[in-house]
Amino acid sequence: MKKLTFHLFFILITTSMIAQTERDQISVTGKHQYAIAPEFSAKMILSMVNVYYDAQTTNISELKSTYMEKLAKAGIPTEQVVEKPFHYAMLGYDKEGTVYEFKTKSIETLQKFLMVKAIGVQKNDTNLKTTLTDQQMAEYATAAYEDAKEKASMLAKKIGRKIGKATFINDSNRNEIVESLYYGSSADTRDYQISVTFELL
Repeated sequence: MKKLTFHLFFILITTSMIAQTERDQISVTGKHQYAIAPEFSAKMILSMVNVYYDAQTTNISELKSTYMEKLAKAGIPTEQVVEKPFHYAMLGYDKEGTVYEFKTKSIETLQKFLMVKAIGVQKNDTNLKTTLTDQQMAEYATAAYEDAKEKASMLAKKIGRKIGKATFINDSNRNEIVESLYYGSSADTRDYQISVTFELL
């Protein structure tokens, strides 16, 4: 009985200490928006699977030739369009085809490439890639920290408290950013975010 009482007392004391610690801390997310100049990559699938008419009179060579002609007419440098047959093989289609990848640092040129329509062609994916230097990451992390500190100070003030030193910082950002582009996503800015815990005084 005494042993059980001791364990219950220990649990209550530990729980009280944890609760006290949590009441004396505040955690916030700091954010800094920065500009990027990424390289864009778009892949197109050209396949007989996507041909729904004239299948008997159309072959894969004609599809490729027609697509390249349309790209050139749209002002796309076709020497930058790279064929990826292995990528197509990995897709597992049961008819002839290939994958074309185009890379550019111009969002306007990327848009032109995506707008070119041809028989047998459909979009596979579109990505952006950019790399941050260590100096940039240090600069953005500092700015995000200041944002977190300001937020924490304002929140603490609302409950009649002040913040002390930072007790925990979590920065999970990476030097290399590779993301899929989708409708509505920004192609020229990103947010550098960190989580910071401060003492409450």
